[in-house]
Amino acid sequence: MKKVLALFLLSATFVAHGQGLMKGVGGASSGDTGEKQTSSESWDDDRKYMFYVGADLQNSKLSVSNSQSFGGLPADSYRSKFWDLRAGYRLFKVIGVEAHYGFPDQDANDPSRYKVRDYYGLFAVPTANVFDLFELAFPIGYTNSGVTTLVNNQPTDKHLNSMAYGARIELPVRVFWHELPDVRITGGGMVYYQRSDAREYGFHFGLRYDFGFGTPSSS
Repeated sequence: MKKVLALFLLSATFVAHGQGLMKGVGGASSGDTGEKQTSSESWDDDRKYMFYVGADLQNSKLSVSNSQSFGGLPADSYRSKFWDLRAGYRLFKVIGVEAHYGFPDQDANDPSRYKVRDYYGLFAVPTANVFDLFELAFPIGYTNSGVTTLVNNQPTDKHLNSMAYGARIELPVRVFWHELPDVRITGGGMVYYQRSDAREYGFHFGLRYDFGFGTPSSS
């Protein structure tokens, strides 16, 4: 728990510092007017309330170290895939909150595989905009999921819950053409479950769509 909190504080500090650095680099003065250049049109950040939704295909691995706590499942590594839907809200430009819901893409029909029956997660997400080209995000939160494995060729259910964390990169398609919708191509890695009996982790890729409401109050 202390390691996760330290990671969160470190990520938030990095993002806040990095965001200021990116603005300082990208906001150089133009001419002799002293006015700063506006940000790239690839970011739709001119709304008061900013939301986003996304979908990712998660490629995960479950490494079991304690067979007894998993109903006799041998201590080994097992593979799975599941779909992860997420909805988020930007509290500030550098941090958001996300809710996740996952459902299976494959069954536990092989001794080397397991099935993610359902998956829920809640995350705080420090985020950095890097030179108006892409975003770096560091989700840190809590997950709750149910998995099914084959033990002696019989389906066995297991409930997992743990602190979770990861990192991802999100590239807006508006970088290539600003007339396109505010869609991002996403990819990254996650640790979904980490305890003494097992560790679940993996990587993912997908899409995200941003939208907003309201007009920001003038400074």
